[in-house]
Amino acid sequence: MTNSGMSKLYEQLKQIYYAAIYYDYDQPIILSFLEKYAQPERSKCKVLDVGCGLGKKLTALTKVGYQTLGVEVNVQIVESNQKQGLNCITVEEFFNKEEEFDIILMSHIIEHFYPAELKEFMDSYLDRLKVGGYLIIATPLLTKYFYDDFDHVKPYSPTGIWMVFGKTATQVQYYSRNKLSLKDLKFRRQPYKFTFVRGKYIRNWTTKIYQVIEFISVVLCLISFGWLGKKDGWVGIFKKVNN
Repeated sequence: MTNSGMSKLYEQLKQIYYAAIYYDYDQPIILSFLEKYAQPERSKCKVLDVGCGLGKKLTALTKVGYQTLGVEVNVQIVESNQKQGLNCITVEEFFNKEEEFDIILMSHIIEHFYPAELKEFMDSYLDRLKVGGYLIIATPLLTKYFYDDFDHVKPYSPTGIWMVFGKTATQVQYYSRNKLSLKDLKFRRQPYKFTFVRGKYIRNWTTKIYQVIEFISVVLCLISFGWLGKKDGWVGIFKKVNN
């Protein structure tokens, strides 16, 4: 094989590697929940993606036909999303509007808040969710790599959300003004990862070995539909009910 052929093969393998490593394990679950619970006519279903980031899920939801709006605190990201043709606005712009939604998505958001702050944050958006509408939460469980994200505060379980946002009185410090009923729940499974090994942080002769093993782990997880993987997050869909 020529040098140019080897170079092309290397680039292809690299693309496959990154596509596998950065595969979004939450997205298929979110789309399946929408397919099951959202109104059949997608073009009339208004979906709000809270903290939409660079718009990966916002793009996927728009492509399959939902009427979407993304809200993001980072102004530069908002501008970048708008340049890509995504319907995205800042938090300030959102709260200056009066609009209700059929679905609200909070993907990898709640773990960035302390409990009291989270209650107020969620309530402020749930005020815009129609009664009978759905909230989808995707969030990680506590793992060895949970705190790799600099501003992760704490993991939340479905039970924790239910205790504050459910209709049944529980022994907690505060209750929400919006009430939710858990309708469905799936636990996300991801490939096994190396944690707290020097080669993951400082490149040395072991780094490539870890990368190859993790790539194999990703492939095994994908072809086994998650059984050869670790349960490290959950996606739940909650229905807004009358108080």
